[in-house]
Amino acid sequence: EYFAGYGFNKSHSTAYAFLAYQTAYLKANYPWHFAAALLTIEAQNTEKLAMYLGECRERGIPVLPPDVNESQLHFSVEKGSGVRFGLTAIKGLGEGAVHAILEARAQLGGRIPSLHALCEILDLRAANKRVFEALVKAGACDSLASAELPLPHRRARLFAAIDGACEHGTRTQRDKALGQNDLFGGDAGEVTSANVRLPEVTAWTEIEQLTYEKETLGLYFTGHPIDRWAEDLREYGAKSIAELGLKKEPEPEGEIGGTEVPAYESNTPARRPDIAGAEAPAYESKNTVRRPDVQFGQEISIGGIVSGLRPLKTRKGDRMCVFMLEDRDGSVEVIVFPECFKQCGHLAENGNTVVVKGKFERDDEAARIVASEMMPIEMVRERLAKRLAITLSTPQHTRDTFVRLWDVIAAHKGDRPVTVTLLDTERHLRVKLDVAPQIKVRPSERLVAEVEKICGNGSVTLR
Repeated sequence: EYFAGYGFNKSHSTAYAFLAYQTAYLKANYPWHFAAALLTIEAQNTEKLAMYLGECRERGIPVLPPDVNESQLHFSVEKGSGVRFGLTAIKGLGEGAVHAILEARAQLGGRIPSLHALCEILDLRAANKRVFEALVKAGACDSLASAELPLPHRRARLFAAIDGACEHGTRTQRDKALGQNDLFGGDAGEVTSANVRLPEVTAWTEIEQLTYEKETLGLYFTGHPIDRWAEDLREYGAKSIAELGLKKEPEPEGEIGGTEVPAYESNTPARRPDIAGAEAPAYESKNTVRRPDVQFGQEISIGGIVSGLRPLKTRKGDRMCVFMLEDRDGSVEVIVFPECFKQCGHLAENGNTVVVKGKFERDDEAARIVASEMMPIEMVRERLAKRLAITLSTPQHTRDTFVRLWDVIAAHKGDRPVTVTLLDTERHLRVKLDVAPQIKVRPSERLVAEVEKICGNGSVTLR
C-alpha cells in the first residue's frame, strides 16, 4: 500500500482506469465502430488484423469485403450492413494510390462503372499496374464486372483486362492533354468506356482465388482452402473447430450490445517437458472456452492449416513445436512433443494443410490439442477410398484414351481396385467394363488430376 504512494502516481492510475472504462464501454455498446477503429489501427499488421477479424466473425460483427465503389481510406461502418474493409489494408496500396482512387470515384459521380472508365481519369502515376493487380486479387474490383459472373470468372477477366485498361487510360489522358477529342465531340468515349467487354479467359481455380486473397488481405475472405475437404473430413470422423466449443457467443447485429470483454491470453500451461529458458508458462491461447462440446482428454482428429509455427527445444535438446491449426471457424493451439515430432515434424510448416490426431485438453480459459499423429490432408481421401471409379462418355474417347489411361494407372500401383464405366448418351446406354483384378492403384490427388486430364473433369470418383 505504501509503495503505491510513491511508486506509481495516482493521477496515472486514474487516467488509465478511465481510459479502460471508455474502451470497454465502446466495445460493449458500439461494437461495429469499435471494431472499425481497432482494425484501422492494425491494418498494416497482418497477424493482428487476421486475429481481430476472426474475433469480429465470432462476435457476429459483419465484415464486408473491400470495394472500390464502397470502401473508404480506412475501415468504416456502413449503417445496417457492417464494417467495410478499408482500401489501405490491402497489401501493395499506399495512401497516395487510395486517395487517387477516391478522387476519381468522386469525379465519376460517386460510382466507378468500369476499369477502363477509372483509368481514363485516374492519376496512373499514383496508381500503377501493381495497384490494380492488388485490387483485383483482393476482390475490390468485383463490382466493376457483371454480377451474373461467378467470382472466379469475374476476377480472372478483370485481371486480364488490367494491361488494356491502363493503356487505354494513358492514351486517353495523353489525347486530352494534346487537345485531341473524339471525332463527334468528345463525350462518346466516356460512355463506351463504361461498357468495354472484358477479355474471355479461363476462370481462376478456387485455390487461386483464395491464395490471392491471402496474399493481398492477409486472410482468406470468400472461403477457406479446408472447405474442399469438408465432406471427406466429416466422413473420416474429424471434428471442426466449431465443435470444440471455443467460439464466443455472437454479438448482436445492431450497434448496441452487451458483451463482456473477452480474455485473449491464458497463462495456464499444457503438460510439457521442461523447455530451456521457459520460466513462465510457454503456451498462450487466444481461444475462450464457452461450450464443452468435446470432453477433456478425448482423442480427436481435426483438419486445418498450420500457422504461427514456433519451433522449440527441450532441455535435452529434443525438437518439438507449437502451432495454431486454422479452419474457417477459428483456430486451436496444437502442441507436438518430441516423440510425435520425430515421426511427422516435417509436416509442421506454415501453410501446410494437415489432419492432426491427438488428445483434447481444456480448462476454464484455454484449449489445446496434444498431437499424437499428423498426416497430409490428401491422405484422408486415400484412407477412405475403397476403389477408383472412372466414367467415360462415348464417342469422344478412342483407343488412345485407354493407352494413356493405362500408363497413368501403371505409375500409381497400389491395393485399391479400378472400375470403368462407358456412357453412350446417344443410345442411352451404360456399360460397365471388366477390369482385371490385378490392376490396382493407390488413390491420391495427383492420380485423380492425371486421370481427369485424360478423361475430363468430373470423370473420377473415389468410393
